[in-house]
Amino acid sequence: EAKSQNCITILNPAPSSEIPDDYFQFFDFFTPNETEASFYFNKPVENEDGCKDAGKFFLEKGVKNILITLGEKGCYFKNNDEEFLMPASKLNKPVVDTTGAGDAYAAGFLYGFSHDQSIMNCGRIASVMAGTVIEQIGPRIETASMKTLKERLSNIP
Repeated sequence: EAKSQNCITILNPAPSSEIPDDYFQFFDFFTPNETEASFYFNKPVENEDGCKDAGKFFLEKGVKNILITLGEKGCYFKNNDEEFLMPASKLNKPVVDTTGAGDAYAAGFLYGFSHDQSIMNCGRIASVMAGTVIEQIGPRIETASMKTLKERLSNIP
């Protein structure tokens, strides 16, 4: 339905569940983490080579853009024109709680995308958002963290 209305479609398949093969053609962005990517690819996606193989697999299924989040290892992006592995942003504090990191990443990516940022900058914004969330308990950005978040985001070109 979304594609019939010329909408951009993004699927973050969390938690993993069966997706009919003919649905993948409708995903402009498919954003699994490495565990979810492994589930759909039916092979381990644990390193750059695994990401490249999975990226090719998803593009062949019809996905337009694949973004595999890799936690502390960053993220992998591929479409028909670009392919890169982006490191995770540096943290100011130790990791306290990873709850909500994936959702924060998705929110940051969508924020950048909706503000006409490059895919690389969308990934940077997403990484900063996720990094800010995991430095505290619970899936939120506390008021005290907003200053840190704004400072980190201001360093993105």
